[in-house]
Amino acid sequence: MSRNRRALALVLSSMLLVAASCKNQPPAFAQAPDGPTNCYPNKQYVFTAAANDPNGDHVAIRFDWDDSVLSEWSDWEGSGVEVTFNHAWADTGTYEVRAQAQDKKLLSSEWSPALPVQVLPRPETPAVPIGPTVCYKDTVYTFKSVTTDRFGDSVSIRFDWGNDTSDWSPVVASGETVAMSYAWPDVGHNEVTAQARDQQLHMTEWSDELGVDVVLRLGPDKPTVPSGPFRGGQDTVYAFSSSATHPQGIHVAIRFDWGDGDTSTWGQFMAPGELTTIGHAWPVPDTYGVRAQAKDTGGAVSVWSDPRTILVRPADTMQIWRFQIKAGAPENNHSSPAIAADGTIYVGAQDNYVYAVNNDGTLKWRYQTGGVVRASPAIGPDGTIYVGSFDNRLYALDTGGAVKWFYVTGGDIPSSPAIAADGTIVFGSKDGYVYALNPDSTLKWRYSVGQDVYSSPAIAPDGTIYVGSNSDYLYALTPAGTLKWRHATSRDVQSSPAIAADGTIYFGSLEGILYALSPNDTLKWSFQTNGQIYSSPAIAPDGTVYFGSTDNIFYAMNPDGTMKWRYVTGDNIYSSPVINADGNIYFGSSDNNLYALSPDSVLLWWYPTDNDITSSPTIGQDGKIYFVGDDGYLHKLKGYSPLSNSNWPKFRHDIRNTGRVGGRR
Repeated sequence: MSRNRRALALVLSSMLLVAASCKNQPPAFAQAPDGPTNCYPNKQYVFTAAANDPNGDHVAIRFDWDDSVLSEWSDWEGSGVEVTFNHAWADTGTYEVRAQAQDKKLLSSEWSPALPVQVLPRPETPAVPIGPTVCYKDTVYTFKSVTTDRFGDSVSIRFDWGNDTSDWSPVVASGETVAMSYAWPDVGHNEVTAQARDQQLHMTEWSDELGVDVVLRLGPDKPTVPSGPFRGGQDTVYAFSSSATHPQGIHVAIRFDWGDGDTSTWGQFMAPGELTTIGHAWPVPDTYGVRAQAKDTGGAVSVWSDPRTILVRPADTMQIWRFQIKAGAPENNHSSPAIAADGTIYVGAQDNYVYAVNNDGTLKWRYQTGGVVRASPAIGPDGTIYVGSFDNRLYALDTGGAVKWFYVTGGDIPSSPAIAADGTIVFGSKDGYVYALNPDSTLKWRYSVGQDVYSSPAIAPDGTIYVGSNSDYLYALTPAGTLKWRHATSRDVQSSPAIAADGTIYFGSLEGILYALSPNDTLKWSFQTNGQIYSSPAIAPDGTVYFGSTDNIFYAMNPDGTMKWRYVTGDNIYSSPVINADGNIYFGSSDNNLYALSPDSVLLWWYPTDNDITSSPTIGQDGKIYFVGDDGYLHKLKGYSPLSNSNWPKFRHDIRNTGRVGGRR
């Protein structure tokens, strides 16, 4: 009996072991999912995983992307078969990708080991390539592009030429321009793009396209006859201008044959029809024929233009005389001359003096103040000279250089005085006030603007006083010193207003904007430059408004606010223009030159000095040109046309610097 029991027990044990061996077990992962470990946002990437089932069952797999997103379950696959999923992350960061498996009995595995994935920002898409838009077939041209990497990583750039793709450039620093050259073998239109990659080989999208037309080689058209003077003096630089068109719209450069065996270097490549201006001085008196030639970016040259004849006479310099008003190291001299009826020139200087210079260039007298004289003098109806100094005083000097009186303010006086029709003297101070004094020095009124006043007042025919301040406003004050209105800007107003015949007020601000306001404070228009505007506008008889900016550009604006033309100098322009009766414009630049331009922007001549020209030129009754340079000299140059009869032809309106419409010219 016991033997039978033992046999039964053995059978039952065997059955239990078989049953245990038949129990279902969950699938398992031997390793983390497989896939890229560096990715970009919003781009699909492929990941794979495989799970083994101990019972040999089919399994389904899903992924946890660690961004609050779980994939759907895959289809049933055999044990150990790889399953593929795509995913894109929206945000940068580090994510841990895991997989989970489930058999057909819905028994799930643990999550697999994690695959760390770093989602990185792409390098910036490169800028649109820079290069010519019209090219000759089989001619090499250079194109440039640049990109930056958000982590400052070095980058490479390649170009797609439209029919071919370049190799990757050598690695360059983030933000460094890459240049590559290419020659198209066929004519037609191509779209040139650029692509960048970082050192981890992460690539950007392709840039926007630069359209390039590839054409057969044709040369430029014959240039225009050079424009320039018919006569001039020996050893004096004269400017000539010419332009050329091109049948295929290709940019062209101009050079000049001066007729004396000398040829200029090629100018810059310009759009077809744009003027190139180059200067030349002839050492030997004679008659010379000046011609121009053009070449395009492919090297094809034109025939020479017809000549422009210039008669060069023995030495006949522009300079009549110069008078030293400041010895020693050069300094900015903003004071601009005022000219009395007897021809005496009055000007301030950085050496604290007010100078009176005879018309022959000799010293008449000088008066020492207690500070720098940055302001420009103004001459009253009786000949009294009014001028402010950085000793906080406004001085009234008689024609012999004696002090009639002075008025003390609470700050330096960089503002030039204006003289109203009744003799009232109006000026600003760095104590934040605009002052109005009677001719006997008594205070008529003062008005607080809250900040320094560098701007010089302008007085309209109805007596309204317009003046800017560093409080970022242009103020309109009544003759009694009350506020009519004020117009807000976003930066200091140090430019002095100009008043047009229709009452429009033009002024600039240090935000680089020229404003045009109606007399009731309505904004008519504004024009943005790429610099700051210290220059005060001048207005031609046809309403053209001229001014300069520290973007090195001299601007001509139509009365409706459209740009008429612009002329580029070699440095900042602080100087204000003056217009003569022929419509020609004179102004200075910090490139050391005084420029003379025609009303249609042709450079007539330039006069070099030894330093910046930050003050404003004026024109005497005989047409002679006067200005002060930062070289410490008062210059008198030849000129033949008096001041324009426009409503506001210069800084401070007239040669006496009254700053008033109707002031004596």
